[in-house]
Amino acid sequence: MPEVIVFPDVEDLLVTYLSTELAARGDTATVHTVVPADRPDRFVLVPRVGGTRANLVVDNATIGIEAWASTDQQAHDLCQLVRGLVHALPGRVVDGVTFYRTGEFAGPTNLPDPVSRQSRYIFTPTVSCRGTAA
Repeated sequence: MPEVIVFPDVEDLLVTYLSTELAARGDTATVHTVVPADRPDRFVLVPRVGGTRANLVVDNATIGIEAWASTDQQAHDLCQLVRGLVHALPGRVVDGVTFYRTGEFAGPTNLPDPVSRQSRYIFTPTVSCRGTAA
C-alpha cells in the first residue's frame, strides 16, 4: 500500500520567509495571500496558482507572485527583490520544511491593477518542497 504524504502550505511558508527576508533588508513591504482590506502602499501577494507533485515526497508549487507599490519603478524593484529571494530558497528550511529547487514559468511583467490603478509587477515561479508522511 502506498505511503500517504501530505505537503505543507507553501503560501504560508512563503509569507513567513519573504516577510523575514524583506524586514531583514529594511523593506517595509508586507506579504499576504490575498489583497488586504486596508491596502498598504507596498505589499506582496503569494497565492498558489497550481503546480504538480514531482514524486512521492516533492511538490512543485506554482506561485503567482504580485509586487504592489506606489510607482511602476517601486513595484518593479520590489518584484526583482522578491524574485531574487525566491530563487535563493533552494537548500533553505522554513518552519521545518526543506525547499529543493526553484524555477520560473514567467518572468516579471508590468500589470497595473485595472480597478485601483495601483502599480503592480507579477511573476510566476515554481518552488519545490518536501512533504511528510501522515
